[in-house]
Amino acid sequence: MSFRSHVWGAAFGVAGLALFLSACSSSTAPVSLSDPVATAAQLAALDSAFAAPVVASFQSLGSSIHPPAPVVHAAVGALRTVRSQAAPQRYAMLATQGRTLQQVVPIFASLGATSIFPDTLLGAVFSWDPSTHSYFRSSKTGGPPNGIRFLLYAINPLTDEPSTPLTQVGYVDLLDQSSGGTASLEIQVKNTDGSITYLDYTFTGSGTSASFMATVTGTITNGLAGSANKTLTFSLSITGNTSSVTLTSTYTLNNPAVTVQETVTILDDGTTTTLTINFTFTRTGETIQLSGTLSASDATGDGTINLTFKVNGSTFATITGSISNPVIARPGGGQLTADELNALIHVLVASEDVGARISDLFQPAEQILGF
Repeated sequence: MSFRSHVWGAAFGVAGLALFLSACSSSTAPVSLSDPVATAAQLAALDSAFAAPVVASFQSLGSSIHPPAPVVHAAVGALRTVRSQAAPQRYAMLATQGRTLQQVVPIFASLGATSIFPDTLLGAVFSWDPSTHSYFRSSKTGGPPNGIRFLLYAINPLTDEPSTPLTQVGYVDLLDQSSGGTASLEIQVKNTDGSITYLDYTFTGSGTSASFMATVTGTITNGLAGSANKTLTFSLSITGNTSSVTLTSTYTLNNPAVTVQETVTILDDGTTTTLTINFTFTRTGETIQLSGTLSASDATGDGTINLTFKVNGSTFATITGSISNPVIARPGGGQLTADELNALIHVLVASEDVGARISDLFQPAEQILGF
């Protein structure tokens, strides 16, 4: 799951920047966005469900939330290295991406064979120790019978760690729901008294030495009532083998009512890594689609891009040419307005932004399940 957001960033980081810099000039504009300002605003609203302080605490402490001696494989480090690259370097890192995915495949084979947590940890509660900057088991009881509990605290924005003195804002339960040889980890983030569930998702994974699958389904909310409520429902699935990986994801926000659907297939034939993308953003009265391919040399990172934007089924713009210097055009000519450019940039980065935020939420699952 960790590679999801940086794949999108690699695909569109440079292209998004190029939209600021180029657009073909002519007099005709056969297709346009109905309201590009509203489109950009609603795309930007996708991450509004992440606003609750307890969710921010969970995101900040995610890498620290795991039992003692977590199983962390070398592949995790490699994936995070790729994701952390600036957009231009991400193209060059596509070769590393493909090789790292091959390392991930065998890891899935070990999932689900045994319990995720040892019996000695079930029901335990972990608290933060400011002196060691880490969690410790503060109680053997009080947590869930099929999992463990970590307390969450108000975060100091300067250190990205709990402020001192500690102020608890909620807790997260890690629940072992495994059965039938398939590993399944449910994560619930709640306020201190447990009356509001801000985040609830279930992560499942299984596989062999030749192939693997993983799914994540869940919801995240700001916890507010009525028209102020922002709830994002998400579903992600990954299937793959030693040469290719396909990721399918759907994000649906309730207010405003918008949906993002995306399928990305990554294929590495040993010399070239190819991404095939199908992306759809839907809001009331408008559907924006993005589809096409990017291919990059495993050796140099150089390659080509061929993407098409459609609005309500009609071609609005294309991005073609080299990855380092793509050309943006629209059929029949016509210059993209500043608002249209801004809307397209939001299309390009919307899934990356939401994917990156959700990827942060997956850190406990990645570390506990071993990828």
